[in-house]
Amino acid sequence: MAAAGCSRCGSSNAASAEELLPSHPSAAVITAPLGAVAQHLAALGDRAASLPGGEQLGDNRRALAAQLGFDPFTRDGLASAGLDPDRGAAVALFEAQPRVEWIAALPVAKPDAFLAAIERVLVERAGFARASEQAKGARIYQRGGQGVAVQVIRGYGVVARTADAASAAAQAESRTAQQALAHERGLETARKQLGAQDFVVWLPGDSALPRRFAARPLPGDAALSLQGSEQGLATRLVVQLPAADAQRAQATLPGGGADLVELLPADAPVRGRLGVAPARLLESLRADARLAPVLQQLGGADAEAFASVAPGVALSLSLARGADLGPAVDYGLDWRRKSPFDTVQLVALALVSDRPRLVRALDQVAKALPQLGARVERTGDDFQVTYSGGRGARFGIRELEGKPIAYLMGGPLRPDELRRVPRSGNPEAAALYQDGGAALRIDFGKLAAALRELPQAAYGSGPQAYVSRSFVGQVIEPLRTVRVTVAAEAFPDRLGASLDVELVRP
Repeated sequence: MAAAGCSRCGSSNAASAEELLPSHPSAAVITAPLGAVAQHLAALGDRAASLPGGEQLGDNRRALAAQLGFDPFTRDGLASAGLDPDRGAAVALFEAQPRVEWIAALPVAKPDAFLAAIERVLVERAGFARASEQAKGARIYQRGGQGVAVQVIRGYGVVARTADAASAAAQAESRTAQQALAHERGLETARKQLGAQDFVVWLPGDSALPRRFAARPLPGDAALSLQGSEQGLATRLVVQLPAADAQRAQATLPGGGADLVELLPADAPVRGRLGVAPARLLESLRADARLAPVLQQLGGADAEAFASVAPGVALSLSLARGADLGPAVDYGLDWRRKSPFDTVQLVALALVSDRPRLVRALDQVAKALPQLGARVERTGDDFQVTYSGGRGARFGIRELEGKPIAYLMGGPLRPDELRRVPRSGNPEAAALYQDGGAALRIDFGKLAAALRELPQAAYGSGPQAYVSRSFVGQVIEPLRTVRVTVAAEAFPDRLGASLDVELVRP
């Protein structure tokens, strides 16, 4: 089919949809073969619809099929609209005012069916009217001064919505290889780095389109990919960086801390590995308006402490044993009014690189805290803080498996209760156990399970109980089938990030 001629083209099919689109757009979207994309999205939608809270997705899919006149999530549905499920599509977007302009190339197997389907969508659903005068080879549709041109060229349906839509569509037929999107080196690089994906969104570094959403321009080409499946949705981001920026990114995000992740509580709903340079991490903490006044009173001891540990902090958050949700409804987690560790269990671990320096820094912190209204009880290298809001954090140094580990802990868990647990075999959790960059994983199922184990009295009484039970029942319980993993890593020429949303059967 790909090599066959087209009755409306007069020549053989283009090798790809990108060959029909202009080079150097403000952004471009490339798809895998439409049949594969439809299969993946249908599997993802079916799984999501089978989970608690997803019942309406099936109705939404049927409503969309009714609006379009075909089901875009099946091969048969695509074929009924004249599309070829075995080839991919592409869209080029261009910054313009007042709205973004675009040109799409869709793989066509049956031109007549495709043109009929497009006309049905534009006229019956989008409110366009077919113009009485048509451009040579193209159909023109108009609505309120806006124009859309549709033309089948070399096996692809070219749909253009630009200031001169007819010309934009017609130019696809005469476009040379050097003028085509298919020969953009930046797009080729992005596709190689991202691999086979359902969707790849590419923005050249000089694109004006991001200025609609951000004040700063892109440092280089950027690409985003999405891949759906029955297991969930995987998203990848790549941003090309100049050499100097890449060096700074690697210095900020050196990684580390993978071995410490196994020491975190296995049942913690939130576990992370912050592979950030200690100095950069301290800068972030000092930027917090609530923490800054406290850190300023430490006389530089905070900087000394952070300079004494290696990059890579292992971090976990979970529900504290004996958590009382009622007061948490009234106070939230504002540590200045009430200790959050009555509700939350915090564990943060870092490998010590200079123990004598860290001991001096922790001792200086302990001496400064009474000036802030806190009491400190010291036992060896362990420091327990108590203040007007309740029992605060404990911090110190402990030998674990022959290595000095710095810890910051809040809640009833003690440092001597930490145990190494086998790492998860789940591929989505692999980023936690790799030394590069940083990663964070949230498992709502573990949170829901911990909440179900709480006694009834933990929810408080009266309005407290109503609010806390409503939040758990309407937010946490429906999310119990969701796991989210976020990761980022710096490379010599780029910055990479990922977001995986995993759907788990209850």
